[in-house]
Amino acid sequence: MPKAWEKLDLQGAGVQSLQIRLQKLQKKSLRSYLYWCLFPVGAHRFYLEQPWAWAFPLASAGVIMLAFLGLIWGAIGLAVVLCAVALRDLSRVSLWISANNKELRKASWFAQQTPAAPPNHQGRVDIGEQLAQWQRELQDYTQAKEGERVGHPATNAPTQKGFAPGQRRLSFAEQERLLAAMTKAPKSVLGQEPADSAKK
Repeated sequence: MPKAWEKLDLQGAGVQSLQIRLQKLQKKSLRSYLYWCLFPVGAHRFYLEQPWAWAFPLASAGVIMLAFLGLIWGAIGLAVVLCAVALRDLSRVSLWISANNKELRKASWFAQQTPAAPPNHQGRVDIGEQLAQWQRELQDYTQAKEGERVGHPATNAPTQKGFAPGQRRLSFAEQERLLAAMTKAPKSVLGQEPADSAKK
């Protein structure tokens, strides 16, 4: 599917518009990893809506404050802990993206609920009006298709079987029997219709 069609928003309430809205709202992998580069301020956790995102800027501020006060080893220790947690987050970014997008899809689909029927609604009422032409054609088509279901005889199906126009087609077993009869019949009568198929 061309990319131009994916961006064409028909402003409807169908699947296509829902997919476009989801594409805009879903978390992107490239953006998530770029935000991870800003882990001292917890940008990746804020973007992926993960808990304890506020702890990253707080820890970064603590590193700066310890370094400013001259407590170098304390600042280095806190910075190492911050980097270790950030590296652990890097291995989990893809899982967070998947989980976030899955929850977003579920929320979007479940929000598309069919509105309830109005109060005192009792369904369609037959008021005896004459059907329009398209309604009659739809009813005829529905009846014809219902008659074509497996196990149901076709509506107005011809009773005579054979290969001529207007006749019902022979089943596979009937065709096998007809071929077997034709191979056993003398060549002089092959041009005639077998009596078995004429009876059917």
